[in-house]
Amino acid sequence: MLRKAEKHELEEYADFAYELALDRTRSGYPTYTDGIKTREDFASRAMRGFDDENEEILLFLRDGEVCGWIHYFCIPEDKYLQTVVFNVSEGVREAIAEFLGYMRSRFSGCELYLGFPAENTEATAALSEAGLECVSDNMHCDAVLAEYEPREESGEIVAVTRENFPLFAELHSQYEGDMYWSAARLREALDEWRIFMLVRGGRAAGAVYCTDFAGGIPCAEIFGIDIREGGSPVRRALLTAALNCEKRRGKRRLLYFAEKAELADVLACGFRSVGGYVCFKEML
Repeated sequence: MLRKAEKHELEEYADFAYELALDRTRSGYPTYTDGIKTREDFASRAMRGFDDENEEILLFLRDGEVCGWIHYFCIPEDKYLQTVVFNVSEGVREAIAEFLGYMRSRFSGCELYLGFPAENTEATAALSEAGLECVSDNMHCDAVLAEYEPREESGEIVAVTRENFPLFAELHSQYEGDMYWSAARLREALDEWRIFMLVRGGRAAGAVYCTDFAGGIPCAEIFGIDIREGGSPVRRALLTAALNCEKRRGKRRLLYFAEKAELADVLACGFRSVGGYVCFKEML
């Protein structure tokens, strides 16, 4: 069964939940196995779950014993739901079934996203069997920027500004699909992003867009790469621009959830593979 966690239970179950977070076979995403986030980060994020009216932490119990810690948040105006912790020691299929039932009863009309390490095969199988759509099956990669030596950048790379944003928007609009970070939203929040594009013949052949981690963690993430033409050389040029930028900014790591077909380029540019990442979506 599921029940709402009380704030005082954070101290009681934090060690249990964090231990699960370090096991890719029994935890969800965002992962704590990447060497970036700490137990203190886990506890801090959990505390926000008790203080924010749009978040909730649930305990999963079997025979009266706590076997799981599930934390999700909602963006009501966007009808968006996402888990930030789904750590279960045993009975994950049961936990997923109960959680989906709870979400469906409370948030009809919203989109729910659940991400898991590929190594958590029981969870990914359960979500697939429950009929959720697999929207990502990627590789979690990151670059340790203290070990990264900046490389020469292509002369065709330009930073995206409000003045040249239409050039990027024309490219991104072809790839954004139902992505939350549409060109319109990126323009509104442009000060929070670093976007680079490779321009040829007066149009963007490709673009990469990066943003900082939330919660004060000194890392950044490549949210996506759009490639219209040029394939591998364009992708590597864009990755180099992003790596050089985040190195200059003093970030500790740069993350990217790469498609498997991109992996060779990503590794060649200085990233390492943390493991597989699978994300499911359901319109409730």
